[in-house]
Order: sequence, then structure tokens, then C-alpha cells
Amino acid sequence: MKLDREWWRTVRYAIEEEHRTVRLIGVLVTVGAIMAVLIIISNGFSVTIG
Repeated sequence: MKLDREWWRTVRYAIEEEHRTVRLIGVLVTVGAIMAVLIIISNGFSVTIG
């Protein structure tokens, strides 16, 4: 099976898309964690279990 340039271009594009998705998820998780910490601090830190 001969691999032409178009195939490699498709593979590279798919890998770049995956990296972008991972980076986006990482940013969203980070922003969510910061927001959660700010909400906890602003409401006073009290955790009720049970």
C-alpha cells in the first residue's frame, strides 16, 4: 500500500485537531476549578457531610 501526501496531510490534520480539543478541555477544566474555588471562598468554607 502506497501512502500519498494527502493521507499524511489528513493524519496530521486529525492529530492537530485532537491537540486543540485536549487544550480546550484543559482550559475549560482549569477555568471551572478557579470558579469553584472563588465560589467556595465567597460563600465561606464549610463542608457538610451526611
